Amino acid sequence: MKKIHLWVVPFCALSMMQPTQAQDMASPETEEFPLHLKELASIQREAIFSGIDSLKKLSYADAIHTAEDSLIFQRMRKIQKTIPLAFNERIKFYIDKYISRNYNPYMSKLRGLSQHYFPIYEEILSDSELPDEIKYISVVESSLDPHLVSRSGAVGLWQFMYPTAKGYDLTMDSYIDERKDPYAACYAASRYFKEAYDEFNDWLLALASYNCGRGAVRRAIERSGLDHPDFWQLSPYLPEETRNYVPKFIAMTYAMKHADEYGIDGTSTEFEWSSTPIMLQNNVDLNRIAEAIHVPISTLKKFNPSFKRNVVVASVEKPKRLLLPETLDKNDSLLYAALNNTLSPGFAAGPSELLASKTPSRYTARHGESLASVSRKFGVSVQDLKAWNGLSANSRIAGRSLIVQKEERLASRNSATAAKARSASVYTTYTVRKGDTLSHIANRFKGSTVNQIKTDNNLQGSALKIGQKLKIKKS
Repeated sequence: MKKIHLWVVPFCALSMMQPTQAQDMASPETEEFPLHLKELASIQREAIFSGIDSLKKLSYADAIHTAEDSLIFQRMRKIQKTIPLAFNERIKFYIDKYISRNYNPYMSKLRGLSQHYFPIYEEILSDSELPDEIKYISVVESSLDPHLVSRSGAVGLWQFMYPTAKGYDLTMDSYIDERKDPYAACYAASRYFKEAYDEFNDWLLALASYNCGRGAVRRAIERSGLDHPDFWQLSPYLPEETRNYVPKFIAMTYAMKHADEYGIDGTSTEFEWSSTPIMLQNNVDLNRIAEAIHVPISTLKKFNPSFKRNVVVASVEKPKRLLLPETLDKNDSLLYAALNNTLSPGFAAGPSELLASKTPSRYTARHGESLASVSRKFGVSVQDLKAWNGLSANSRIAGRSLIVQKEERLASRNSATAAKARSASVYTTYTVRKGDTLSHIANRFKGSTVNQIKTDNNLQGSALKIGQKLKIKKS
């Protein structure tokens, strides 16, 4: 009779192992190892998942089960909406960190910033029919810092890598980086989460894939041998950073939701005004807009972190979004002029060309300039310059502040420019890409709606095909 040796491995040791370590314990079947390799691996997986289930079910050992744990658990149950909020040792570790005294200044800063960014995220997530809780991913990713650059090169509020950002239609050039734009980046992130959830049918796995990539999650599922696992079941097979990523998200969600209870007060930020997004269809100078609303240019750019320069390059075909602070002492006339004056095509050459292209209402003449040179610079006649400024042909103009554009003339030209822009292109053509939905496409074009797109393109349902051409009406 063969002598059988049973090898018993403590569960605690198995639960701490990486999947590859557990697999290394299995060896080919011999007289000493009668269990088949797959059977042994199966036993090990069950032991690991048994431990994970115990965490998922919140069954602490008596030694760490406290009244505070029970309170947090009850609060978790109340704030949970669509995304399941578990509570286990790893989540408790991050909660304790976020609500600690040392972290209070950091968390207070986050709460202050969230009062500006969260309403933007909530609007976009609601329009995209996604869970509101996803907004906390941006907190974990970037601490709500639009200029954050990770060690791997990810940029912005939602930390997009360059290739991924291009795949989600974010513009990155010498004038703008939309990874830093709270609207554009959140729309792109929303598309990603829709695709990830459609693939994995598990919100925590969709969030995990945002950290390690959908390909890494697919490979983890394949290694696990499980059918349709949830995040906690798959956790041992995911990268260590991703295993901690979801607990951080859950802990941050809890801490921000219960900030008052832990003395986390929102610190003041530069976002002291409410703001309104407007779509620009012509080039504008941010300095003039800042002057019109009476804020420093640095504050205006704080509201619009995606713009790399003080000039916004926009057109009817490629409009750009500007977040405009609603200050109390703004000058509506100056603001109108700043928003509607079209800069000349050569403005990008340098500051002097930009100055000349503003077409201001007044201009201080420089030494050596004449009425003829000023008239050419601003596209007005010498006769008008004389009449507006009470000058004669022999008047010296160096150092004088000259009227170079009458307000009624400026308003008339701006109105004509705006009317021309509105009528130039009523429709545009959009090519459907992978992951596009009608709501996503409607969100990309101001004034467009899902019903309008369906009507204009004779669509009976909401199904789209990659490469399909859609006619989009723009306001």
